[in-house]
Amino acid sequence: PPMAASAPHRGGGGGNYAPGYGPPPPMAVPPQQPHPNAMAPPPQPPMDMRPPMMPPPPPPPAQSFRQLPAMVGPMLQFVSVELERALWHGSVLVMTNESLLPQGARSASGAGQGAGPGAHVPTVEVWDDGVHGPGTGKPKTFVAKALYTEPTYRYTFWRADITLVLPQESEVDVLYQVYWSADEHAVQSPSARRTHSFRLPAQASRWRMCVTSNNQFSPRVSEATRATLRGSGPVFRDLLAKHKTNPFHVWIGTGGQFNGESVWDDCEQVLRPFLIPALDNVRRSHVVWTAEMAAAVERWYLLEYMRQWFGIGSSSPMEVDGQACFRQAVETIPYSFTPDSEIFAGYGSYSPTLQSSPVFSGIKTIGAKYYALFQAHTTPELAHREHGFLAEGYHSLKQLGPYTVLLTLDTRTERHLAGIVDRASYDQLFADLDARVPPTATNLIVVASNPVIFPRTKNFESLLRSASNSGITSIISYAVNGGSSKQARNDWISKDRFGEANAVTKLNDFWTCAVHRSERSFLVHSLQDFARRRSCRVTFVSGHVNCLSAAHFRTVQDAKYDARKYPEQRGFVSDFRSMIQLTVSGMVQEPADGLTLRAFHFAGKTAPFDAYTEEKMYHTFNMDVNQLPPPNNNQKLLGRRSYGIIIEHEFDNDRQRPGLLSFFYVEDETCVGTANPYIINIPPLRYPILPAQQQQLPPMQQQQ
Repeated sequence: PPMAASAPHRGGGGGNYAPGYGPPPPMAVPPQQPHPNAMAPPPQPPMDMRPPMMPPPPPPPAQSFRQLPAMVGPMLQFVSVELERALWHGSVLVMTNESLLPQGARSASGAGQGAGPGAHVPTVEVWDDGVHGPGTGKPKTFVAKALYTEPTYRYTFWRADITLVLPQESEVDVLYQVYWSADEHAVQSPSARRTHSFRLPAQASRWRMCVTSNNQFSPRVSEATRATLRGSGPVFRDLLAKHKTNPFHVWIGTGGQFNGESVWDDCEQVLRPFLIPALDNVRRSHVVWTAEMAAAVERWYLLEYMRQWFGIGSSSPMEVDGQACFRQAVETIPYSFTPDSEIFAGYGSYSPTLQSSPVFSGIKTIGAKYYALFQAHTTPELAHREHGFLAEGYHSLKQLGPYTVLLTLDTRTERHLAGIVDRASYDQLFADLDARVPPTATNLIVVASNPVIFPRTKNFESLLRSASNSGITSIISYAVNGGSSKQARNDWISKDRFGEANAVTKLNDFWTCAVHRSERSFLVHSLQDFARRRSCRVTFVSGHVNCLSAAHFRTVQDAKYDARKYPEQRGFVSDFRSMIQLTVSGMVQEPADGLTLRAFHFAGKTAPFDAYTEEKMYHTFNMDVNQLPPPNNNQKLLGRRSYGIIIEHEFDNDRQRPGLLSFFYVEDETCVGTANPYIINIPPLRYPILPAQQQQLPPMQQQQ
């Protein structure tokens, strides 16, 4: 079978582990305290460094921002592998502001230059021979280019494109430093510069990937709940321990690397004309987006990224550990991130009246810009012209060696109530798949923030849209045995600040929502066609839902079809319709509540996708991490924090057609680490490759 779940447990017992990672180490350090191996967060500015809530006065002189660091970063991105020349492509992002350097540390030649691109351009120095390092050999140098200078604090974003030759047989630990000549201390002493490292795979390597979702707490999670979970660090520290043991080649972020939910509260004063409770949404749609709003929101995104990723600024004590881990991870694991809550939670799933309003559009423009800068090392203007992003938004196609390709779907930038990705973008994406995926590829990993295969929401969508509040309350009370989950009940039945039902907005986010049925069908049929023609296994990787699950599509078995003529009838290995969905829960965010899990469990029945394909949730979690049956015997979804590991793997000793091994590492019951993993095997597809021909994509009906 394609899937086998281990019975996870803590400590000994001969459990199965991801190759190269072994059993979990003892985790005796209380998460409230910084881990001894974790990088300490930088000094934190006081509360008054938070984004101003009032309409902004003229920017004060830079001297009042002394407690902000002069340089932020580095952040390391994986771009792709160029097979023809065996080249690894990545990029390093840093932010600088010379005026924030202490007077004694400022290079004399740069005194008085202030912010913005000038004489002091950062350079990334790289040692990739596995022997030399700072002070012992001449580095390769990569000069950064300025992307953008933000208007208030005058930070300049710099991108250095890194190109390295992949070694033939053995992997190499690459060392790098950021050299910035504006900093006199760094000029005088290379040892004053921090040294970072990452693992460069060999041409013969089997690639190792880690998969995460929701790496930040939602502001709605109380301090008491954060304390019960022992803060943001336990699962993140476990991932970094695995990375230290056997470094990952790429970090797949399925969304939620940044949480933009607080933009409405933190910028409430300047956005007040839009947020007046008495306004209906038609009147909100006529509120003008002002320069004051734009300035305050831009400041907020900049400072909030610096806080969430690097701990710069005020933070909850329960966030400090995770911020230190995040900083270490973005410096040492080349990342490939897709957006989800990066604009704000639910963007694209609100009513058309709100979505088209000037205020929504203005916040989206700024939120998308800062996603592009921090997470994609680009700008909206450069993303497609220079940095390889496809169609509209930030879709990408990345080669991981000769056998695995990463197709990352941006399911936020183009989203609206009736659609997730525009048809023109799909046409370009599938044209690029045909043109750029090499014939050696055996795995196509499709990254989408929301799971493509997940319990269908149709039944309780109808309920929530048509029932009265009292009826909903009664049904939900029954579902949770008379009120054991009051907060969960309130979350489902309450309305948001715009008067729209929270539950309906949440459900509109899902691929399985009725309004997205035609688009989901189009996407899956197009991928089935690609898999059949290229004999390439398609696997979905997602997050967003804050619970773990695994599921699949597969061909309906029917005796009237001769398996000699229809190879897909022979079983998983030759079934081009068989696609597995891997869904990780949040690595930091609070897991989904019991009510939500029970609702999706009841909705997650085997169902026909079309006349030839069925979809099914796996019973992956037959045992919980404590060796007991899962809550409510829900074996399909597990509400614990987690991350995933995916490794290329040879099945049946076939070195030319590796498949994938995947592992769910799930937080243990004491919230100090992870238990033994749940394992899912994904063998390669062996379907007879048909002669190349011009293919027509299936129709996608427009929703009314």
